[in-house]
Amino acid sequence: MKKVLFLGRFPPPIHGAALMNQNYFEALKKEKDIYIKNIKINYSDSLEEVGKINLKKLIGFFIVFFNLIKELLFFRPDIIYFELAPKGLAFFRDSIYIIICKLFRKKILFHLHAKGLTTLKKNFISRNYAKFIFKNTSVIILSSIFYYEVKGFFRKKKIFIIPNAIKDELTEKQFENIIKKRNKNKKTILLFLSNILKSKGPLDVLKICKELKDDKIKFVCNFVGAFQEEKFKKRFYEELKKLELEKECVYLGPKYGKEKFKLLEKTNYLIFPTREDAFPIVILEAFMFGIPVFSYDTGAIREIISKNYLGFVAKQKDYIALYHELKKRILLKKDKPQKIREEFKNRYVLEKSVEKLKKVLKNL
Repeated sequence: MKKVLFLGRFPPPIHGAALMNQNYFEALKKEKDIYIKNIKINYSDSLEEVGKINLKKLIGFFIVFFNLIKELLFFRPDIIYFELAPKGLAFFRDSIYIIICKLFRKKILFHLHAKGLTTLKKNFISRNYAKFIFKNTSVIILSSIFYYEVKGFFRKKKIFIIPNAIKDELTEKQFENIIKKRNKNKKTILLFLSNILKSKGPLDVLKICKELKDDKIKFVCNFVGAFQEEKFKKRFYEELKKLELEKECVYLGPKYGKEKFKLLEKTNYLIFPTREDAFPIVILEAFMFGIPVFSYDTGAIREIISKNYLGFVAKQKDYIALYHELKKRILLKKDKPQKIREEFKNRYVLEKSVEKLKKVLKNL
């Protein structure tokens, strides 16, 4: 039996990487030949605290530090499975944990859920420090697209590719009923689903909605998610009022579980013009419900939305291109929800990624 110590971000707060970590941890706990324990390394309880330094985080750092030493001494893991922050102060914080693991001569497998490792290549000191941290370790990336990020830090045979994936929460009978109900929508229902930050593109969604309204397209656009900053929330509402979209665009707050799925059941199109994401889970959730996705070309999104029926990918900031394609799809009414769901089942069901992860862990 292999003993694995999992260091990573776990809910709360809820975001893509934390959810993936939770899913993988729960799946690996069920394995008879893997004994896994975890240490939560994020100290924020809410999105508002993410990226900010405070006393709670400082105390949290030392709690993780001593928990790690305790587990290394008494649990004695064979492998450290580490969901690493790839840039900024968070990387240098995480590197301290890595040094401790190296002192105990443990095998380390990193799992990168975000972009940013290339920022460490920009100067001599950070580049060579990163080479020291990553020496004789392995890494999982989400797509071959991210090979450029890890090139120079890891040997090719130590790089593994495992795409994000989620549980399939629907039966085929449920899906059939959802499509029948969705076809009866009197208005096109659009959805923006994410933690609401500027980089996720909610303001671009408002601009797209303004164009649709000017074209007399009947629609409702639901905005679902938690605001990270009160300042940006104020700006969002100012833009909403300025564009005169109070009737068409509705902020519903954060939704999880069954509440979120009920919204996805009704949705015709997901609009997600993000500029930062690597491999967004929200796109996979939309595919599960047979929903086409309209997004920007960042991270692995062009690879995920690889076929025309899956949605449309525009260049960064080109919201007009998203608008034109969305308008065309709404008017044509020739979407293929069954094919979209088939793509999801073939490529993005959690069990398939878990099998790949198990294989990597067992062969280290």
